Amino acid sequence: MAPSIALQFKAAQLAAVAACQQDLAAFAKREHGKVMKATPRPTAFRRTVDGRLGAAEETVKPFGVIEYRYQRLGEVVQFAMETLFALSPVLSGDYRNSHTLFVGGAAVRSLKGWEARDGEEVFIANPLPYARKIELGKMTMRVPGTERVYQQAELMLRRRFGNVAAIKFTYMPVFGLAQTGRARGRTAAKQAQDLRRPALVIRPL
Repeated sequence: MAPSIALQFKAAQLAAVAACQQDLAAFAKREHGKVMKATPRPTAFRRTVDGRLGAAEETVKPFGVIEYRYQRLGEVVQFAMETLFALSPVLSGDYRNSHTLFVGGAAVRSLKGWEARDGEEVFIANPLPYARKIELGKMTMRVPGTERVYQQAELMLRRRFGNVAAIKFTYMPVFGLAQTGRARGRTAAKQAQDLRRPALVIRPL
């Protein structure tokens, strides 16, 4: 009788372990679904099962670990665009409406479908030629908000999203801009500087 009892016990133990794995996978998928339906919805996510990136939840080991890492840069970018819009000086409205999101150096409308890999970042810049002058306070108009628009936005974004993303103000080249006649004859370094615009660089933590 002893061997039979032992086999029955082993079978029951295996069934319990299998049930534990199934329950863990089901629980993880259920909670993940709640996060993906909540507002603000993550732009993308990465799933790691027992250290294996992209593995299915059902492959988790007994008492293993299922981890989801969510990317919420969409929310950060939206707030950044709204903040830049609100801080922008308004004359014709061109400057205020020209803040542009760039991914991989190309202008895009949103981060939909984009998933950051390690070290990847996006940036927002204004391609208008006088955007640099506005940031430096060198425009002839002197209405409130004509200076340090991107620098002010950086501080506001850091206060709100400093635990979600790394946010940095800088000057970046925006390629593809048309050169004016006055740019002819300038050194390559000076022309490169002419392409630099105030920008907010945003990278997920």
